[in-house]
Amino acid sequence: MSYTKLLVDNTVCSRRFHLTFDNEAPLVTKVEVKCPHCQHVLFRAENHPPVKVARDENLVRTTQLSRNLLKECDFKDPFVATQS
Repeated sequence: MSYTKLLVDNTVCSRRFHLTFDNEAPLVTKVEVKCPHCQHVLFRAENHPPVKVARDENLVRTTQLSRNLLKECDFKDPFVATQS
């Protein structure tokens, strides 16, 4: 069993997601991992081992970004009142 970690950086919401998977696990037809905050797709693949979000953190160093970049975020703050 050998775990692989992928880093995905979202430059819009300034979050870094640590995705992990067992590269010896059986392949599944479709894999899709969504952001736990906004449900935007972080990772999508076909015939790939299952992937999960191990953790996420604030992206503090934008000079050292991962190769996997996202530039979209669908987060809606439930505490912001809508204007009439």
